[in-house]
Amino acid sequence: MNDLYTDIGCRIAQLRHENRLTQAQLAEKLDISVKHMSESERGLTCLSMEKLVLLCEILSTDMDYLIRGIDHREKAEADIPSYIVELFRSDDESQKQLLQEYFLLFKKIRENK
Repeated sequence: MNDLYTDIGCRIAQLRHENRLTQAQLAEKLDISVKHMSESERGLTCLSMEKLVLLCEILSTDMDYLIRGIDHREKAEADIPSYIVELFRSDDESQKQLLQEYFLLFKKIRENK
């Protein structure tokens, strides 16, 4: 079982880094101690089911990936950091529009090289 905890902890740490969160920030969002967050990422303990569900929401993932490592996202989406995907899923239309304009500008710059 400890190997499972270690695998889950590695995936949590990887997703946390992708989302540009510190252990302290993620611990605060989960309402747990930084020590518990650290121990979870190192596979020494596991989060409760309630916290795992909340973690999936925060890190824009699902239990299948977190527990079994099976990523159901398409390859292209899997290569996009989850914090960018989350921006596109935002309810803030002005923020989404600004992000789309940024990527269009980036595309134009790359095409002119």
